[in-house]
Amino acid sequence: MIASGVLAVLFYRRRHLAIGLTPGAGAKLGALSGMFGFGIFCIFTALEVLVFHTGSQLRTALLEAVQQSAARTADPQAQQVLEYLKSPAGLTLVMAMGLIVMLVFFLLLSTAGGAITAALLRRSEK
Repeated sequence: MIASGVLAVLFYRRRHLAIGLTPGAGAKLGALSGMFGFGIFCIFTALEVLVFHTGSQLRTALLEAVQQSAARTADPQAQQVLEYLKSPAGLTLVMAMGLIVMLVFFLLLSTAGGAITAALLRRSEK
């Protein structure tokens, strides 16, 4: 993920050599590459589930994680929430939250890679 931000800045700089790239612009390039990377990740994950039929394995892994969490707590409200998460609607919520977390990671790491690379390249130009 970091490499996508780094590569985006390097490829942009190679194409537009005369333009000095600020860390802010590098961060924007990194964020854009992170969005593309997340889109590609989603496409390949969907293809894996459709082609290799790994949906049942994914569902089983999520259920095991929820059951392990339920075994560690004695709080009745937490037990009720964990029971909801075992339902089909709850598993959908867990999957959606997982995708949102992955999107945030893709964006943060790619943005950081782009900003740091632009800053380092700018410093080496001086």
